[in-house]
Amino acid sequence: MEEVGINQASMIEMIILDSTACIDYLKGNKELKNLLDNSIDILGITSISVYEIFIGLERTKRKISEARYNYLTKNWNKLVSNIQILSLGIKEAIKSSEIYDDLSSKGKIIEDNDILIAGIMLSNGINKIVTKNKRHFNRIKPLEIISY
Repeated sequence: MEEVGINQASMIEMIILDSTACIDYLKGNKELKNLLDNSIDILGITSISVYEIFIGLERTKRKISEARYNYLTKNWNKLVSNIQILSLGIKEAIKSSEIYDDLSSKGKIIEDNDILIAGIMLSNGINKIVTKNKRHFNRIKPLEIISY
């Protein structure tokens, strides 16, 4: 990682990895790896994405193989040991309910987990998310979607 100067330090923000980005990271997606390797921002994920990834890991163990599960779990543990995990608390739940109500009133509802991820982000002053799920997250303002 390159050294951060004083002027750069004030521009560092947290970027949240959505579940799709975490999955693609585990699969070795080169575009995503390049994006993350060239970012000076702090990486984070939400407890919701952690939940979604563990569902996928359990499904892999049951449907594919124990060896694949072990390989992915090792890579997952390596990823989460180096990033911040943001949890769902009261302020995050309140923000999520506001997002849900707004989307519902416009007839643009999305999956609850995506609403919870956005609520966690926005209630913590974070608006950048790395995802391939642009169709859902672009409905939530002021999220800035970073696609790869």
